[in-house]
Amino acid sequence: MTPNHTFAILAYKESPHLSACIQSLKNQLQKSEIIICTSTPSPFLRNIATENNLPLFINPRQAGIASDWNFAISKSFTQYVTLAHQDDIYFPEYSQEVIKAAKARADALIIFSNYDEIVHKSSQILIRKNSLNFFIKKCINLLFFRTTPYLTKYKTHFIALGNSIGCPTVTFKKDNLRDFEFDENFSVNLDWKAWFDLSKKVGSFIWINKTLVSHRIYNNSETSQGLAENRRQKEDLEMFMKLWPSFIARLISKLYSLSYKNNN
Repeated sequence: MTPNHTFAILAYKESPHLSACIQSLKNQLQKSEIIICTSTPSPFLRNIATENNLPLFINPRQAGIASDWNFAISKSFTQYVTLAHQDDIYFPEYSQEVIKAAKARADALIIFSNYDEIVHKSSQILIRKNSLNFFIKKCINLLFFRTTPYLTKYKTHFIALGNSIGCPTVTFKKDNLRDFEFDENFSVNLDWKAWFDLSKKVGSFIWINKTLVSHRIYNNSETSQGLAENRRQKEDLEMFMKLWPSFIARLISKLYSLSYKNNN
C-alpha cells in the first residue's frame, strides 16, 4: 500500500469506461487510496462506488470542471494526489514510478509521464502512439529535460511553447502547492493555466520519460467537444498571450492548432 498517494477519480455523469479506469487503479503494483469525486451524483455512480467499495464525494458546487478538480484535491488527504480521468487507463506501474520519482525531489510540484491514446473510430478502437501532437510534445520535453528529469528553473519558458504535459498523467505533491487552485475562468485549458500558475512557485516539475497512461479520445469526450466548439483554440490563444507578445502569440497559436488534426 502507498498510504501517501491517492487516485481521485473525476467522475461525470455515466461514463461507460469508468469501471475499466477503476480496475486499472486497483491493478497498480503499488497500491494507493482510491476515491470518486463528482458534481453529478446518480444511482449509476453510487452503484459503482458501492460495488468497488470506494468512497464517493459529491461536490455541492456545480460550477464547472475547475471547481470539480479543486474539490477532488481537497478530498485527497495524502501527500500525493493524481486526478484520474474517468475514461483513461493507468498502467500497473504508474503509482510505483511516480512515487519513486517524487521521492527523489523534496521540492516536487508535479510529476508527469508520457501517454498514448485509445482512439474510438467508428466501430474500431485503436491505440495511437505516434502523431504530430505527440511529436511536438516529446520535442518540447526533450529540449527542457535533456540533462535531468526535473525542471526547477525556466518552468515558465517550458510551458511557453505549448502544453506538453498530459493532464491525466499528472500527480501533485500537495504539501508544495500551498494556495494553488485551478482557474474557473478556463473550461478546457485549465490544466495549462495550472502549469503556468505553478511555474511561478518555488519547486520542480518532474518528467518520467515512460508511457504510463492511456488517454481515451472519442467524439463525446471533453477534448473533442472543446475542439469542435472552438473553445480549445480560443483558450490556447489566451494562454499564448500570457506568455508572448501579441503578434508572436497569434502566430504560435495558429501553428499549434495543426497538432489537433488527428483528434476525432
